Amino acid sequence: MEQYIVSSNSALELKLVRKSSDINDPKAAFYPDMTYQIFGNMEKIFGYKDLVVKMYYTACSLKLYININYSSKVDSEKFGMNPDNIMEKLKDYITPNFYTNIDLFEKCLEDEPKFKPYGTQLDQFILNHNEGDKKFEVYVIEDENTQFKEYFDQLQTFVLWYIDSSNTIDFDDTKWKIFILYEIFKNENGDTCYTPVGYSTIYEYYAYPDKIRPRISQMLILPPFQRKGLCAKLLNSVYKHYATKSDVIDITVESPNDEFQLVRDFVDVTNFHNLKTFDEEKFKKLHYQEMVKEFKNLYKINQKQVRRVIEIILLKITNRQNTDEYEKYKKFVKARLNWPFQKKPTKLMLAMPAEEVEKIQKADSIVKLEDLDIEYNELEPSYDKVIKRLEVSIAV
Repeated sequence: MEQYIVSSNSALELKLVRKSSDINDPKAAFYPDMTYQIFGNMEKIFGYKDLVVKMYYTACSLKLYININYSSKVDSEKFGMNPDNIMEKLKDYITPNFYTNIDLFEKCLEDEPKFKPYGTQLDQFILNHNEGDKKFEVYVIEDENTQFKEYFDQLQTFVLWYIDSSNTIDFDDTKWKIFILYEIFKNENGDTCYTPVGYSTIYEYYAYPDKIRPRISQMLILPPFQRKGLCAKLLNSVYKHYATKSDVIDITVESPNDEFQLVRDFVDVTNFHNLKTFDEEKFKKLHYQEMVKEFKNLYKINQKQVRRVIEIILLKITNRQNTDEYEKYKKFVKARLNWPFQKKPTKLMLAMPAEEVEKIQKADSIVKLEDLDIEYNELEPSYDKVIKRLEVSIAV
C-alpha cells in the first residue's frame, strides 16, 4: 500500500499567480512547511499515486483555484480502504467560492489591477535586490468590514502551513489589529498591482487603568519573499504605528519562535544603535540608563526584551580574548538567568537546623550553576547571529 501514501507537505503545490505563464511555471511554486493540522500528525495522504493538490491564488485579490491531480487511485473494493477525501479535509479552511476551471481562474487575472489594499497606509520603502528595486507599502486595518474579512480569511490560511500550532483570528473581537505588507509591481500591461507578501496580527490587551499592551500574535512573510529583510521592515512598521500612541505601555510577543526572536533582536539592537543618546563607551561602563529611557519611549519595548538588547550589545563590545572581561560579561548575563531560580526559604526550611538548610542551599546552588551554564551556552550563539547580521547591515 506504500505506493498510495504520499507526504502532504510535498503534495500541496501553492502559487501566487501574477501572470498567465505562472500557472505552468514550476519556479512559481512553493510548498508547506507543515500540514499536520489538516492531514494529521503523520502529514500523509492515502489513496493516490503521483498526487498533486494545486492551490493557486491570484497574487492580488487572492481568488483561489484548486485542482487535485493523480495518475491512479486505490481500488476501494479490492483493498477494502477508501482514499482520503482531500476536499473534505480542506473545506473548513478555504473559501467555498473557489475555482476548479483553470480558464475561468486565468481570466480573473484581468481584474487584478482593480484590487486596492484595505485600511490605512502606514509605511513605504524600497529594497534593492538582484531583481532590481522593489517598492513595498504597509497598511494597518483597525476596523474590519465584510469584504476585508473575506479577503483576510484567504490570506490567513497560509499560517496553517508555516506557523506551528497556529489559529485563525476571531474578527468579532475588535481588539485585533492587522498589518499587511504589500509589494507593488507592474503587470504585463503596465498596470500597478498590489500583492500581499506578509502580515502580522496584533492583540491589544487592556492594561489598568486606561492603557493598552499590544501583543504580537503572528508574523508571517510568505516563502517567495523570505530572506530579504522584509520581516524586520514589517516589525519596524508595527513599532512606528504604536510609537505615537500615548496609551501604549509596551509591546510584547506571544511565544516567539527562534527565527522570529532572531529578527526581533536584530531590529531592536539596530534601533538601539541608532539612538541619539547611544554612546558605546558609556554603555561599556553600564551607564546606559538614559539610552534605555529614550529607547523605551521611542519603540515601546518591554523590559524583558530591553535586557536582551543590552546583553547583545555588551557581548558585541566585549573583548572575549580578555578572560576577566569575558567572565565579567558572563556573570552579568547569568545574574539575569538566575532570577527564576531565586526563591525564599520555605516554612519547612525555617523549621530545620541551620546546618541542614546550608546543605540544601549548597546542593541547590551546584544544580543552579550547572543549569545556568547550559542556558548561557545556548544563548550566546543566538546573540552571535544577531551581532553578525548587524555587522553585515552596517557594512552594507
